[in-house]
Amino acid sequence: MQPAERRLHALVVGGTGMLRGLSLALAEEGRMVSVVARTPSRLQSLTDAAKDFSGGINPLPLDYRDGARLQNALRRAVERFGPFGLAVCWIHSTAPEALRQVVEVIADTSESCRLFHVRGSAAANPVTGSRRPPEWLALYSNIQYRQVILGFVIEDGGSRWLTHAEISGGVLDAVRKDRPFSIVGTVEPWSFRP
Repeated sequence: MQPAERRLHALVVGGTGMLRGLSLALAEEGRMVSVVARTPSRLQSLTDAAKDFSGGINPLPLDYRDGARLQNALRRAVERFGPFGLAVCWIHSTAPEALRQVVEVIADTSESCRLFHVRGSAAANPVTGSRRPPEWLALYSNIQYRQVILGFVIEDGGSRWLTHAEISGGVLDAVRKDRPFSIVGTVEPWSFRP
């Protein structure tokens, strides 16, 4: 992460659960972090945890399946804290349009933004998965797309899913190293998937 970026406004969609550690790390580094999450109490807990950091948490309590509300909240956050220079998005398949709705706002309000799209292990399925970025991203030249796939851990003769700490740490590492493509844990052999 370049030193000048520490003053930027960051967006984390889904930042109170498995990406909580990432949200806090970005705030501790001095960023204002707008966090989209459905549960107000978890957002409050996150905000409280970051109260002494050089950056901060801007809680956006909403369900990202409501596209109009999502876009309005993001525009208000940009008006208040400036354009997003970094976005980390963990969006479930129940909201297939949400990533594009986030990108539309960022593309309209930011000169340049690195977008880290966090995806589940199914994206690495050798039969049905696709690691390609969405085709519509080609319309947005000011968005630098990065992909992070969450895998699993093989240990003690078996396998398990990643812990929240491993996920946050792996995604933060991908952000800091600005990798175009990252896998947290492993996705091979696929037959070992828990």
